[in-house]
Amino acid sequence: MKYDERNMVAALLLGAVILLLGACAATPKVSVVRDPGSDFSGFSTFGFREPLGTDRDTGGEAFTRTVLSGTLENAARSELESLGYVFEVDSPELEVNFYVENREVIQSRRGPSYSIGYGYYHRPYGVWTGYETDIRQYTESTLHVDVVDVAKNQLIWEGISVERLSGHDLAFEPDNVAASLTRIFADFPRRRLDIRE
Repeated sequence: MKYDERNMVAALLLGAVILLLGACAATPKVSVVRDPGSDFSGFSTFGFREPLGTDRDTGGEAFTRTVLSGTLENAARSELESLGYVFEVDSPELEVNFYVENREVIQSRRGPSYSIGYGYYHRPYGVWTGYETDIRQYTESTLHVDVVDVAKNQLIWEGISVERLSGHDLAFEPDNVAASLTRIFADFPRRRLDIRE
């Protein structure tokens, strides 16, 4: 294999790796904060805050349930019930709430650039390298899932998912909400069932 051919193959492989890493970066980043002083073994029921942080304020004390609120509530209920907790409307021991915030991010990176093209004279093609500044602007959406100990009125657990939004969307894609909540609740304490139950 000639030197120029090796350079071209190396540049193509590097481009493929960069595209693969870019695809991996699209996965939401999830982090969890838990109150170390809270004992989750005593909790068995959960409910949802009224109104939810993702409901729409329609003036005064009136709120409208949004599609996102309903999707989040259904997905969180499914996750918590799979962990052994029981949904209760009237007097739950744990109360779940959601918040979503969007922000514009401008990212500037200086890195190597590669180009492949036809050369002159006796070089039919070639690979050229250099450095360039890449500026990107995108919308980042952060989903907060708060779990409150109702008796103490204290936040005892919070899960956060940060996702880069595609296109002109202003909220999490509905298809991704359940997957985001599955990742968020992955380390939530499982309910300890009483032997008498």
